[in-house]
Amino acid sequence: MAEVTANNFLFLAFALIFLPLAASSVEWTAPPPQWTQTNPNDIRTVNMSVLKGSTQVALRWDYTLSPGSDLRNTQFSIDDGIIDNIGNIFHSDGKITVFDRNDYTTRFNISRSEVATLIINQVTEREEAVYQCQLETVTNTWRYRTRVIVTGEN
Repeated sequence: MAEVTANNFLFLAFALIFLPLAASSVEWTAPPPQWTQTNPNDIRTVNMSVLKGSTQVALRWDYTLSPGSDLRNTQFSIDDGIIDNIGNIFHSDGKITVFDRNDYTTRFNISRSEVATLIINQVTEREEAVYQCQLETVTNTWRYRTRVIVTGEN
């Protein structure tokens, strides 16, 4: 039987603590382009053109978390000069919250579907901003952004 030394014990402890963190990732399949995020600090932004006056515009983030990731919360935020949380989906109880400030309850809805979906109820110049979907797991926080560019009129 192999002898357990202090060095072996430290190596095993290190591996058990840090390997699960290094192996975690999220594969974003929407919006395009598809990519696998392995570093939570690597945050990408895609552009999406939307016609002014459009209604019920869905911003969708589809993803697959690495095995063993425990999704706790999906958070949607807006950056229109100031980053602000629009609302959340709490996965422990399925509760959806859209915050009652900055007209968020009239401007946005959140859908609890197979993908994380933020719905812009009616597009005005005010909706031209960067929107972020943030996935909070036990070990990491993952983010992907969509920049909405408002064009013309519907």
